[in-house]
Amino acid sequence: MSTSSLLILLVPTLVALGTLAVFLIHVAIRYTPIVGRVFEEKPLFLPLRVSPLQNDGEEVSFTTKDGLKLAGTYLTARTASRLGVLVFCHEYLSDRWSYRPYADYLRDLGFDIFTFDFRNHGKSESDPQYKPLQWVTDHETADLRGALAYLRTRPDRDPAGFGLYGISRGGGTALVTAARDPGVWGVITDGAFPTRGTMLAYILRWAEIYVGSPILWKRMPLWVFSYVGFMGRMQSQRNLRCHFPDVERAVARLAPRPWLMIHGGKDAYIGPEIARLLFAEAREPKELWIVPGAKHNRCREVQPESYAERVSSFLGRVAPRRPLPKETAVPVGQVTKEMTSSGVL
Repeated sequence: MSTSSLLILLVPTLVALGTLAVFLIHVAIRYTPIVGRVFEEKPLFLPLRVSPLQNDGEEVSFTTKDGLKLAGTYLTARTASRLGVLVFCHEYLSDRWSYRPYADYLRDLGFDIFTFDFRNHGKSESDPQYKPLQWVTDHETADLRGALAYLRTRPDRDPAGFGLYGISRGGGTALVTAARDPGVWGVITDGAFPTRGTMLAYILRWAEIYVGSPILWKRMPLWVFSYVGFMGRMQSQRNLRCHFPDVERAVARLAPRPWLMIHGGKDAYIGPEIARLLFAEAREPKELWIVPGAKHNRCREVQPESYAERVSSFLGRVAPRRPLPKETAVPVGQVTKEMTSSGVL
C-alpha cells in the first residue's frame, strides 16, 4: 500500500480522534465542576440518634494507622455461648449507639457486638484535614480496618473472625472492607449504595437540566456520562483529601462471604434500581430484601418484626457456630471468653 493511500485511510481516523478529544475536553471543563459540587454537598436527612447505655459494655479506644484515636464499645452476648462477633458500622452523622435498635437483641441470640464511632463522629477524634460526607472513602475503610485489628488483639478474640453490619455509608464501608479481609464471615447492609453507580444515576436524572437539549443528551452514549462522573470524582477527591473506593468492584469480590442486602422500596436518595444494580454485581451467596414503603434507612421502622426475623435467620445460617443444646448449656456466670481451637466457648 502506498504512502498516499495510507494517509487517505488515516486522516479520517485522526480527525475523528481529534474531534473526540476536543469534545471530551469541552465536556470535562463544562460539567466536571457541576458534578464535583454534587459530590461535595451535604445531604438533607436526619440521622438516627440513640441515648448511650449506662454501665453496659466495655468502653475501649483504638488507633488507626494514620494515628487517630477512635472510641468503641464491646458488648458481650447474653447467652451461655458465643455464636460470633458482629461489628456495627453506623450511618453518616450518627454514632456507635445507633446499633441498639438494629442489633442489641442479637446479644440475646448469642452474638458479641462491637460498635464504634467513625472519625469526626461521636467521641472519636477528628481529622482536621477531612470533611466527611455521605460517600464511602478510604478514611472510613481505614477506621473499620483499625477496629478489626483491635479486635484481633483482645484476649477474648474470636478465631472465627467477624460479621459486619453496616447502615447506609457504613454498609458500603463494610462491603469494601469485607472484600479485602478473609476474616469476615458475613455481611449485612441496610441502605448501602455505590459511589459510581449512584452518581451516574443522578447525572442521568439531571442531564436535561444542564445539557439543555433533550435531543442531544438522549443521544449521548452512556460512557460519556460515566466519564463526566469519573472526572467529577477525581476533582472531589482532591478537594476533600480522600479517595472513593469502588464499591461495585468490592461487591464483585465479596464471595464466598454471604451478603444480606436490605433496602427501602421508597428510598428517595438511593432508588431501589440502584440497589438492584449493585446487588447484581455480587456472586452467590447473597440475599436481597426490598422493603415495600420504606424510605432510606427506615426499613426497620416499617417492618420491625420481619426485619428482626430476616437478620436473625441470615445470621443463624452463616454464623460460625450454632447454639449449644439447652441441656448442655453452661450458666452465664460460668462462661469465659477463652476460645478453644474449635472456636466453641
